[in-house]
Amino acid sequence: MTAGPHKVLVVDDEHASLEVLALLLTGEGFQVLTASNGEEALERLNETTVDLVITDYKMPKMDGSELCERMLADPRLCEIPVIFTSATYRQDVPRPSNVRAFYSKPLLFKTLLAATHQILREKTPQ
Repeated sequence: MTAGPHKVLVVDDEHASLEVLALLLTGEGFQVLTASNGEEALERLNETTVDLVITDYKMPKMDGSELCERMLADPRLCEIPVIFTSATYRQDVPRPSNVRAFYSKPLLFKTLLAATHQILREKTPQ
């Protein structure tokens, strides 16, 4: 049985960032879902299963940190790895345990893609 493409949820309140990341990941063969804030992301996560969440830290309604905490509190979502992106979030502050990587904006897409592939390889049973 062959697994289909990995499903990635991209969460960002900046429309341009959301579009660019979605195009980049789709071009790499990922199935991409999008949300513009943490509340919308939780709705998507309740509708379907994803393999990875890439989320901006600072967003209206619900920021990336609260999204991660809510995911950790839900048995269906607690194992989904997360990548944080942000122009303002500092790497040295504590972050939720489901956050596997952090990247400052502007993003280096090669680095983000490498991390995405690595995290999904680690998550996928051999």
